[in-house]
Amino acid sequence: MSAGRKKMSFLKNAVRLKKEFFRAFKLRLMVSKYYARDKEIDYKNINKVLLLRLDDKIGDMIVASGVIRFFAERNVKVYLLTGPLCADLLAHSEYVEKVFIYKRRESLKPLQQECFDVVIDFDDVVTYERCRLVHKLSAKHSVGFNKGDLPIYRKSIEFLDPSRHITERHRSVLRLFASEEHDYRYHLPIHPDAVARVDALVSSLTYKRLIAINPLTGSKDKDLSADQVQQLVYHIKRHHPQDLVVLIGMESKISAMGIEKIVYVEGSTVSTAVEIVRRADVIVSPDTSIVHMCNAFNKPLLAIYNKRKLKDTGLVGYEIWAPNYARARQLVVESEQVSQLSNENLQEEFDRLLSSV
Repeated sequence: MSAGRKKMSFLKNAVRLKKEFFRAFKLRLMVSKYYARDKEIDYKNINKVLLLRLDDKIGDMIVASGVIRFFAERNVKVYLLTGPLCADLLAHSEYVEKVFIYKRRESLKPLQQECFDVVIDFDDVVTYERCRLVHKLSAKHSVGFNKGDLPIYRKSIEFLDPSRHITERHRSVLRLFASEEHDYRYHLPIHPDAVARVDALVSSLTYKRLIAINPLTGSKDKDLSADQVQQLVYHIKRHHPQDLVVLIGMESKISAMGIEKIVYVEGSTVSTAVEIVRRADVIVSPDTSIVHMCNAFNKPLLAIYNKRKLKDTGLVGYEIWAPNYARARQLVVESEQVSQLSNENLQEEFDRLLSSV
């Protein structure tokens, strides 16, 4: 590396450290100005709740939808502050009063005017920006996870258990607001436009069963390879010629895989993925949001996981984020890459699932 590049790298690192220092300083200053936590929240008299899902992760939002259902069924008005993908996912939900799109530098006045009883932050994130947001929302009460040293959150749920499924974390919210146990069920609304688009794709085709394959995730190590998908498609067409195979995923990424004779939605969206899952008789997917869509509709699923630990917490992903329902078959591969799973093993596991349907 040249002297000039070394100097530039040093300066960039110095600026980054300076910003981190001032963020940490501002957070400590904000916390120091807070008094002790308010008195216990009156959980029985909550009328309006705002749920924060700022990372815009579809899988996380689907799991959190059980909390949405819980509140709505108790006539509590539910609002969301999230990103555009999750907003699209829940755009037609009868359980959600309104979805606000989170933008860091946008005015919070529309949210403040709602006068929420409770804000619930599902993330473990601790930053000045996040705490300032919760403070500025001006709700009567705020609930967070693992925020015991931050009085900005009036109630902290301490939960970081590697032996319990992610739904148990969300059930802990329900326990605050109800004394009895409740069946935790996900909620996915049906998008009329997605129904029409999937209709246009498959209504003219004749088939016995619709088999959906989702090959891609947000991480290379969890993706199925083009060869694995191609060989599985060949296997299905050879042994089950009356079945229709539909691939789930972004059009550009699916087409780039170069798989022969496949069906997929052009200009696909989160909502078309939901609609395909809703119609499918069997689904194959690695560890991603499609797994939780399948749970929402109780669909037969072959879910493929590696043993990678979660980046933020070090928890084992295939345990914490398992499909967690009886009709799902979970395949955990020993190799680091899901793409290293042999075609023979993948096809055998698929056949076992299909024979149980």
